[in-house]
Amino acid sequence: MTISLAIFSGHEKVKIQTIIVSGNAAVSSDEVLALVNRDMAGRYLYLFAKSNSLIFPRFQIKKDLLNEIKTINSVDISWEDWQTISISITERKPHSVWCGQDIKVLEQKCFFIDKGGYIYSDAPSFSGDIFIKNYGATVLDLDDISNISYIGNYFLPAATYQQIFSLIQILEQSSIKVVALSFDGYDYKFILKSGPEIIFNDKTDFALSFGNLFTAIETGNLDLVKDANIINYIDLRFDNKIVVGKK
Repeated sequence: MTISLAIFSGHEKVKIQTIIVSGNAAVSSDEVLALVNRDMAGRYLYLFAKSNSLIFPRFQIKKDLLNEIKTINSVDISWEDWQTISISITERKPHSVWCGQDIKVLEQKCFFIDKGGYIYSDAPSFSGDIFIKNYGATVLDLDDISNISYIGNYFLPAATYQQIFSLIQILEQSSIKVVALSFDGYDYKFILKSGPEIIFNDKTDFALSFGNLFTAIETGNLDLVKDANIINYIDLRFDNKIVVGKK
């Protein structure tokens, strides 16, 4: 009986014939199909065909798509009919770029980062400040310490990354443009398009540090737009104090 079922499991009538891929733009359908067909090749325990529409390795395919194609953020696999499955993909979108550990090194290769701080793809060379450039050591992928690729790691933990970029948004509402962020393991630096740097760390709550800065800007005690040419840095690493370094 088992042998009969094993033989029938590979019959054309119960075999997946069509795979529909949707939601992809940066990821090619051919790349997705190659991985899916690889996972559906062969048989379970040399008996039951993996291409059978009832027992195909749905969860393995999903796991491998997420692990091997880092641009993919989420995957949904469903049945369209008896011999057709649908693979719906949501891709990661570029939020900023990571350009190496040292901001002083010019012409470094950059990688796209999504809104959660995840490094997922090579970024093409481009000019201007369409994306904020990030510099500093990445958070290691502890599940695979032998992985030396930056792709698949985080620049910063997701919560920290999102907190920092919410501060950048507030600064931009005051016409203060941040073009780069660097982190040396201790201190963060915002490099402003106008020239000055804003230095801070997480020993003091971000909201408290920047609350003092925003208050100084709103009250007119500090103008990072008009006075940008005479300010070298703004240091927020001291409780309830803003240190302004003049040129």
